[in-house]
Amino acid sequence: MRHPSPAQRLGRTANLVIFLGLLYTVLHLLGFLGLLHGYRLPGLVVALGLLGLGYGIRYGSSACLYAAMTVCAGLSLYCGVLVVSAWTPYYMLRLVLSVWTLWRLYRAIPAMQFLQQEQAFPLPMSRYGERFLRQLRERSGQKRKA
Repeated sequence: MRHPSPAQRLGRTANLVIFLGLLYTVLHLLGFLGLLHGYRLPGLVVALGLLGLGYGIRYGSSACLYAAMTVCAGLSLYCGVLVVSAWTPYYMLRLVLSVWTLWRLYRAIPAMQFLQQEQAFPLPMSRYGERFLRQLRERSGQKRKA
């Protein structure tokens, strides 16, 4: 069995935090448009903060890693209270996502320390991101020639 490298583990964790930040941001923006109820400005601030913390982790900030752990711990406690007070599958899903992210962030601490010692930041882009940027550069190069 092939185990992922520390850079891959940390990159996946950063991508998870970025994904949750994007998901919560979209949900809050839909709430502002009136399509969903219960999403307010403080939640949008937390969502955008998670998004920024994910990119901070990707660029090697251990402070962002610990801050993301704190935010996810707070979200886990908040969602746990919601599950206990008014159980719904949605609250349970939010609890599971925040606890899972907290666990992944905790497991990323040794990888972060190792990669900081190796000065391996920013983390390499995924092969899909590289292919997307390559296609984007090719298209912009073709437009300039035309």
